[in-house]
Amino acid sequence: MYEYLELKNKAKVYFIPLLDTKSLTTLVMYPVGSRYEAEKMAGVSHYVEHLMFKGTKKRPNTLNLTREIDRLGAQYNAFTGKEYTGYYIKADAKYSEVSMDILSDMLFNSKFDPKEMEREKGPIIEEIRMYQDNPLMNIDNIFEDVMYAGCSLGRDIAGTEAHVRSYKRPDVIKYRDTYYSPNNMTIVVAGAIDEKVKEQVKKYFGAGKNSGAKKRDFKSACFGPIEKDKRIVVQKKDTDQVQLMLGFPGFDYNDDRNYAEGVMNTILGGSMSSRLFIQIRERRGLAYMVRSGSENFRDTGHVFVRAGLEAKNINKAIAVIKKEIERICEKGVSKKELADAKTHIRGAMTLSLEDSSAQANYYASEALFSKNMEDPEERLEKIEKITNEDIIKVAKQVFKWNQMRVAIIGNVDKKDIKF
Repeated sequence: MYEYLELKNKAKVYFIPLLDTKSLTTLVMYPVGSRYEAEKMAGVSHYVEHLMFKGTKKRPNTLNLTREIDRLGAQYNAFTGKEYTGYYIKADAKYSEVSMDILSDMLFNSKFDPKEMEREKGPIIEEIRMYQDNPLMNIDNIFEDVMYAGCSLGRDIAGTEAHVRSYKRPDVIKYRDTYYSPNNMTIVVAGAIDEKVKEQVKKYFGAGKNSGAKKRDFKSACFGPIEKDKRIVVQKKDTDQVQLMLGFPGFDYNDDRNYAEGVMNTILGGSMSSRLFIQIRERRGLAYMVRSGSENFRDTGHVFVRAGLEAKNINKAIAVIKKEIERICEKGVSKKELADAKTHIRGAMTLSLEDSSAQANYYASEALFSKNMEDPEERLEKIEKITNEDIIKVAKQVFKWNQMRVAIIGNVDKKDIKF
């Protein structure tokens, strides 16, 4: 369970006390990401995230800032998604005060020095190139570009090299000030919490002043064209292994059908005993990696299957995937598969949530996106109630072949792909 506190400046705080841990994770999330950006500013949320580590008035440069955290042996980083940006420090709970001092200083007092801003464009461009050179990392970008063609959800979170080079300081500052404000902050503190920690949160995060930040400012999601030749994209690249990703429109974050969809995906491709793993890897030797999953956003989502395989095996793998999907749509799953999927989900969640940072991420996502926050046990109780009929119903709603999008990176020709 959690304890909720709203600070005087309207920042929202969730305390997640954990027994038998000596660590403390402080995570600050803002409900803003790449889908909030105008096209000309694509990637600016990610750019702002980087700049928060470039120095404050109290800690004037990157070395001053990072050395102070590093000496604690702490884990710290930041991340940008399509609907959120987060910053965290995980450290020994005895260092809670300095952790909060540093994190709040970064978020409230970063200088955004003009020279540093220009210099940081280089590392970001290299990060973009790193993803583009690695098909395993880049296939998600290619797939979401074809799935959500025509809207900001389909864009690369980091933008393009041209976008990054074009950023002007006044525009970046304006964007930051539009969204980075205490009344737009969600703070999750998980781990060894006591009254001292609660007072530290008030002291360091309650001091920030509001700037009238916006909470939601994005265009509604859309899916790309439904013409078959526009539902597939192939990025020609000379690689030994081809990356394949296919998927279908799914559900938004708050849709109750996500419970059945999650169980279904566990059976389809969520483990080493899943149907796709057995049929594609073990029985036919077509791929080393194959799995299925889903992404859920505020107003939409998608279900996907991805695999890494030899070019000559792409059509064979797609045929197997279609066959297994059709089996679920027609007959559903067995009692044993259903029971095993539920215990798998419970066990995996239990293991992941032993860590204070995982707890912080779980509750931050719930706080930002859920209409009715659920603790893990409440979610698991709903999963326990899923029936075979629920899975068949959801499968038929999701798996529509005239809506399937396909993305491929490798040395193959689009005309040769059969889907």
